[in-house]
Amino acid sequence: MGSIQSTMAGCGFKSAGERPGCRDCKHGQQEYSDRMPPYDKAGWKCTRYGFRVTAMAICDTYESKKGAAV
Repeated sequence: MGSIQSTMAGCGFKSAGERPGCRDCKHGQQEYSDRMPPYDKAGWKCTRYGFRVTAMAICDTYESKKGAAV
């Protein structure tokens, strides 16, 4: 393994898709706006607090959909 890979493994590096976020929180929900095509867009909403979020956002009350909190 090269020095970059060793350093990444040693510091617990995670890519964006591996980190927890609203997209894999049990309170995150993908929703679509009520506009007609071609203007309809997908977005994310926090069902716990009731506001819009981004897929990679995260808060202190994150709960994994898989049941294990991070």
